[in-house]
Amino acid sequence: MVIQVVLDASVTIGWLPEDEQDTFSLSVHRSVQEDGAVVPQHWEFEVANSLLFAERRGRLGRGEARQRFHYLDDLAIEIDAASELDHAFSLAADHDLTLYDALYLELTIRHNLPLATLDNELERAANARGVEVFSG
Repeated sequence: MVIQVVLDASVTIGWLPEDEQDTFSLSVHRSVQEDGAVVPQHWEFEVANSLLFAERRGRLGRGEARQRFHYLDDLAIEIDAASELDHAFSLAADHDLTLYDALYLELTIRHNLPLATLDNELERAANARGVEVFSG
């Protein structure tokens, strides 16, 4: 399988709780089902934390966050643990990003892949670096 996109947690969250689903996120979901995605190591923690907060706010039933998170196990999402942290620090400083977001940008640059994101600041930084961006 050829990985087609770097997947930001903001997009993943856009397809998991029904009340947050949007057309863009659902189209990326279909693409990930067909072609796969690559994510930085912290992605799974970002997604799990967002689902847990949705559960705490009553938007998901008790235990549903864990169930929805495990749904992701069935998708062809490759976790890339080889992030170049020094490069990510530089990207964060250059573009006023969190280190978490800079790790997505570092991954897109290193793998020469487009980025799927709903994060405006990350999209701005990716555009400044000449990275192809899919956004909602």
